[in-house]
Amino acid sequence: MKKYSSISILLLTILAIHPFLYSCGDKAISADGTVIAEFEWEGKQRITLEEMMQEISELPEYKQRQYQDKEGLEEYMTLMAESRLILCLAKDQNLNEDPEILKKVKDYLHELMIEKLTEQEVDQKLTLSEEHYQAYYDVNMEEYVRPEQVRLLCITLQDKERADEVFAEIQAGKDIAVSAQELSDRGELVGPGANPAAPGDTDYISRNSYPTGTEPFMDAAFNAEIGEIHSSVIEVEVQGQKYYMMFRKDEARDAFQRPFSEEGVRKDVIRKVEREKRNELMDNWITFLRQKAEVKTFIDRIPEDETPEESEETSPEETNPEE
Repeated sequence: MKKYSSISILLLTILAIHPFLYSCGDKAISADGTVIAEFEWEGKQRITLEEMMQEISELPEYKQRQYQDKEGLEEYMTLMAESRLILCLAKDQNLNEDPEILKKVKDYLHELMIEKLTEQEVDQKLTLSEEHYQAYYDVNMEEYVRPEQVRLLCITLQDKERADEVFAEIQAGKDIAVSAQELSDRGELVGPGANPAAPGDTDYISRNSYPTGTEPFMDAAFNAEIGEIHSSVIEVEVQGQKYYMMFRKDEARDAFQRPFSEEGVRKDVIRKVEREKRNELMDNWITFLRQKAEVKTFIDRIPEDETPEESEETSPEETNPEE
């Protein structure tokens, strides 16, 4: 059904707006060319190779790629024939005069008109250069600073006694990485370091990587020495739940200014600059239109929201019958 939608909408749009252009009994579509499909419906209905190729050329590029080989062209040919056939039946049932359909067609037409005009007046005037992007980056460099980060081998548990037991084993000489693997295998790890693909490994984290409540843990992590196992189990509370954490600091890296040439930075800058410029062009265009048309608004004529007063109902028991 999805394959029918775009072509069907287009054909119904043409029918609804200009019904004289195409109907099943009319010869509005020329049969001149290589006929690749035909059917009988109030006369001979034909589809030519030329019009099929024209339709395909008007599709988005990603859709055109679906119809490049013979198999794809055969599929599109069948799609066109079936769509035309359904359209003939729809017209026989006067659906091209259905008010609901005409309303949707009109709304869709208006959307297309607005989209087309906006493209002409805004999008096509969106001319930006490398200087624009570089200038934005220079002013907003702080947005592209990778903060100071650390990488830990961390064990996080929810049971205090279990955490104390594990930590005692580590202090006695057990490798913390071995402990992390064993705990992961038993499904006991939670929170930082709980990735079963790399038990204990937090990857690089910054001070704001974890939610409020983990500050004692983060402070200890950033203040620790490389290769050092923290001297105690750290208790933190996040959203009312307590966690018990122990760790070894494996790596650290300083804050770093990501350059404009970095792919991710460049893409983000271009996206933001284009959005800002487009919004500016749109605002200027709309302001011009409003001033040209001398648009006036009358806010005072819009009624205030009123909370309907609850009607006071008197129960039968409270009613004094007239004597």
